[in-house]
Amino acid sequence: MLHALAKQTERAPAGPDGAPAVRGLVLAPTRELAQQIDVHGARYCGLLGLTAACVFGGGAPAREQAATLRKQRPTLVVATPGRLVDLLGQKALSLTACRHVALDEADRMLDMGFAPQLKTIVEALPPQEGGGKEAGRQTAMFTATWPKSVRQLAGTLLRAAKTRQVFIGTSPDAELEANTSVTQVFMHATDDVKESKLYTFLCDLSEGSRVICFANTKRRVDMLEKVFWKDGFGTCGVHGDKPQAEREAALRRFTADECPLMFATDVAARGLDIPGVTHVVNFDMARDVESYIHPH
Repeated sequence: MLHALAKQTERAPAGPDGAPAVRGLVLAPTRELAQQIDVHGARYCGLLGLTAACVFGGGAPAREQAATLRKQRPTLVVATPGRLVDLLGQKALSLTACRHVALDEADRMLDMGFAPQLKTIVEALPPQEGGGKEAGRQTAMFTATWPKSVRQLAGTLLRAAKTRQVFIGTSPDAELEANTSVTQVFMHATDDVKESKLYTFLCDLSEGSRVICFANTKRRVDMLEKVFWKDGFGTCGVHGDKPQAEREAALRRFTADECPLMFATDVAARGLDIPGVTHVVNFDMARDVESYIHPH
């Protein structure tokens, strides 16, 4: 995508009311994943002479992001679906010239209820097939699962005659499979003894271990973070109700090994690239097989 954008030397025409017309779009389900994509993408954009911007919701001021878009007029935008729809409504950017689109964790976006926003975004994009001298839209979808809902979404975004499916690390029928390089251990424990078993497990780990512990509720994440902090562990927590600044700070502390024990809901289970993790614990039984497999 970036190489194709770099070859386009002509400036994209402004959209309605002079809104900046972006040429490339990457959609991600969560702000953390969007920011991670933006950090890595910005490196390559800099090398290719492209400009990029990242927009997301969850407490981040839409007005400031709109002002940044109008000022920078970026070539590429990385966005979460809800915030992108908000900015389209404010005419802070235009997708009329956006012919390169990528959806990361497309199945997760549907799980989070973003189908209406995705429909709005698709309607704002150029048609799949080009007309005259205009090239058609190039769309790439990355998804960890291939259920019926994702296939239907793909049908609205991709040109059936020119679609290619590539399965990586899974069977041709896209059945979910656990990572064979990860050792899995099941520990039977009722709610009244889970904390003590987790404490014993953590104490037995070798020095330098880094652990992500998933819980099913935000309340339980907060509780575990406080309890194990009092027990002397360096802890941090991530879930959807935490302010954006706190979530970013928690991920930075965990990545920098300042807090080697992170409690999180499944908001941190998809797409995030956190190097050096030695153990993943499901404190609560995962609600479905996808939620269990993806963090591993």
